[in-house]
Amino acid sequence: MQPLDEQDLLQPVFPSEEKTVLVLAKDEYGGAHHYLIQKCKGFNNGQTEYVDEYQYIDFVKKLHDGTVIAGLQNEQIYIMLIDRVTKLNSVYPCEENEQMIGYLQALLDLCKQRVQSRIDRGIMGDLKK
Repeated sequence: MQPLDEQDLLQPVFPSEEKTVLVLAKDEYGGAHHYLIQKCKGFNNGQTEYVDEYQYIDFVKKLHDGTVIAGLQNEQIYIMLIDRVTKLNSVYPCEENEQMIGYLQALLDLCKQRVQSRIDRGIMGDLKK
């Protein structure tokens, strides 16, 4: 699939200058539900190596008519990343990994606070501010 325009390609992953994350579907959010990510073979010979394989990521979406299209939650991605970095850190420990785990946990805590706020205000599950 070709990008709709250059803005649909998001920032590269350091140290590469190649943009490998594509926003797919345009919607009222400007494309916040469907992504295509190019797969990576790691860092080889002084550069990040990408292959011609892709992973789709679809997030849950609620339409204005109440229809829900199943997908992933942000929190599921954060939980997965916490687990991944924690396990990698157990083998290859470093201060940056410890900090990443802390920031990811803080991000997950903020998501919980946001959801609790929406529950408390009686708007959780509704398309309301």
